[in-house]
Amino acid sequence: MAPLLIHPIGGGDLGWQPLATSPAPIDFHGGPDDRRPLRKIFDGLTESGTGISGLLVVATTNIHGPSQQPFVEHAQRMKELLCSAEGLCGRTIPAERLHILQVAEPTVRHSVEPMKSMLTALAPDECLLTSGSGSYALGAGVLLAGIESGVPMTLLPVDEPSAAYRLRDLIDPRDTLRNWLLRHRFWDELAAVDPPNADLWRLLAARQRADISLAQTTTPRPGLDKGKLDKLAELWLAVQAAFYERLGRGEAVDHSLLRTWFTQRISRPSKKEAAAVSASARWVIDDLARKLSDPERRGGASQIKEARRRLAPVPQTRHAALIGDVELIDFFDRSTSHEAHLDPPGSRRLPGSLLANADQWEGSDPVPGMVRQRGMTVWPVLGTGDVLVLMCVGKVARHDPNDQAGQAAVREVIDWASRHRGSLARLGRIRLRLLASEETMDRARSWATLARATAPAGSLDATVLGPFSTAPGDAADINAEILAELGKAEPTGLHNSTSLRDVDEILLVINSGKPVTVNGMVAAAVQWSLNAACPLRVAELVRDRALRTVINEAGLTLCRLGMDARLARLASAAVRRLDTRTAWALLANGSPALAIAREAAAQFHYDLYGHASPTTSEDTRCALACRRLELIAHVLADEPWPACYTAVEVLRPGLFDWDTWKALRARFSPLKKLNTYRNESPYAHLLDRLRDEQRQQPSEPGKRKLSKTPPASEKAIESLRASIDVFQRLRGQNSPGLELVTRFTHLRAQLEELAEDAR
Repeated sequence: MAPLLIHPIGGGDLGWQPLATSPAPIDFHGGPDDRRPLRKIFDGLTESGTGISGLLVVATTNIHGPSQQPFVEHAQRMKELLCSAEGLCGRTIPAERLHILQVAEPTVRHSVEPMKSMLTALAPDECLLTSGSGSYALGAGVLLAGIESGVPMTLLPVDEPSAAYRLRDLIDPRDTLRNWLLRHRFWDELAAVDPPNADLWRLLAARQRADISLAQTTTPRPGLDKGKLDKLAELWLAVQAAFYERLGRGEAVDHSLLRTWFTQRISRPSKKEAAAVSASARWVIDDLARKLSDPERRGGASQIKEARRRLAPVPQTRHAALIGDVELIDFFDRSTSHEAHLDPPGSRRLPGSLLANADQWEGSDPVPGMVRQRGMTVWPVLGTGDVLVLMCVGKVARHDPNDQAGQAAVREVIDWASRHRGSLARLGRIRLRLLASEETMDRARSWATLARATAPAGSLDATVLGPFSTAPGDAADINAEILAELGKAEPTGLHNSTSLRDVDEILLVINSGKPVTVNGMVAAAVQWSLNAACPLRVAELVRDRALRTVINEAGLTLCRLGMDARLARLASAAVRRLDTRTAWALLANGSPALAIAREAAAQFHYDLYGHASPTTSEDTRCALACRRLELIAHVLADEPWPACYTAVEVLRPGLFDWDTWKALRARFSPLKKLNTYRNESPYAHLLDRLRDEQRQQPSEPGKRKLSKTPPASEKAIESLRASIDVFQRLRGQNSPGLELVTRFTHLRAQLEELAEDAR
């Protein structure tokens, strides 16, 4: 079937000059030296022998620009001419094959949904979208609607129809999966997709579980010498790595690791830190560590507040400053509530003292160097806080010689970028990149100067890129040039990186500049988000009814062009480890195509960690416990510490409050043993108990010595199975609770299907 031609009409179809502001006579026909956009397109299609199944004209119903009538009325007149015997622009089109789509305003926001409905009604196999005339925002809305609807959309430059191209053809998502796995530190999955370096990835996967046994038993070899292996085999360093890496992706197992890390950090100062703290302050800090180490004691945040009061003034060493950081205490209070993980993923600004300690640890972590030896560069463990803003610069409107609209646009964009920057883990910089043609370089430089003067000192760097070509057929070259500019600075993997690869988000502003340049920028933004393994958000600049410049977010549709598959793959890997909140958060950064999977992941997360209501019967609580433990035994059979830790987390206090859980442990030895395994894991109280061992006299004869390595998988599974039996006896039933296992299998399959590359 021939493609459907889609044409957003504008002033050029009426014979008006670009950027016209005053009403002028309407001339739909033009002449040999003044061809209308449709004449150019029809001639180009004829030359290439391309047929069309019909024409869809997109027009607005409001009055804007120099027109004294809505453009939809002009579209109706064009339809009458095209369907008449004389035709228009050298063509006649049967009325049943010519359609008009009415859009409220010339914006992306107003055009996407009506266009999706029209594509559903017409069901074309493919579309040709004219580019280079009319409203770029309408065309962008049509393009996004095509992407969301899965209808192939070819861009047809009005001034050079033979240079047709697809946005998708400018983007290559292949070979970018490793970037996403490396940035988010999915070490297990890296071992599967990068076999040559699997030895390193397996070591780091074990370290992320705080399991040092693999590092202890690995034979030194080139690239993995004894010094590096010894570092990987230090339990406290492994716990820090597990904490920061899991925290960096919002995971951190209900942030019990936060308590573990905090307690160990304040009780193990460096020699320099210890020397700077008085004996009385050391006693207060040690007393706080003892209280936080007690698994039966609650209210950790209140204990930190009390220690802060007793310490006043708080010593300004890195470890003691943690106790005096009000933001950290609030963060601790929210994170260790056993309900925080049920809140929808959102902004996650981290306290300054925590970031300072992370940067100190990262500076001495051997992993960045080990990865660099393999020809790669890691990303900062907690990100840079930087956002990259891409924006084209068009010509100044004739009626605005002082460029007031341009200056307002710059301010709106900076405000938008600041809001997104404020939701990241740390406060970084706005990296504004303005794309200009030869004609707009001076305007772009003035925008950059204004941006630097507008933003607080040190919060923004602005650079003009270009000049770029404006030739209709140069989209691919423009795309390649932009990518080369973005990649000039080598990545460092450090939080103060100058490399644009290390940004945490990419913000794309459309609706300014030549269409071919904007399209090249859009493709480059999608590609760079795949290379940088970070979210991409889109907004458009428009004028509201009071003619003020405003910015409207345009959704996440562009994620369909590669990022969705990466997010689904990572989410599947997270579900595989029962890091269900991470999966939920990852899927939130994708297009609407991931919405159903995101809802499924959120529900699965709640079903695993959710709290029973006060009226829930004991029988129902025990049934839920069986389902949760069956799932954990099925999924984490080969990861004993995560299995035992997660098992207790999903049972108390969500299903059984603290007193009930204590009574159950006293009554049933399997539950007592499961709780013991949990408390002896590095995520819980192993480091606390190892410190106690060091302070005490040599162990009594026959007393079991704590192990720094996990129990055998068989022992963990045996404990889980015995615990399941306990809850089945309490229910008086012996039926397997496999509902969550079935849902787990279905969710993984759903995510793996979404992860398949459409290319």
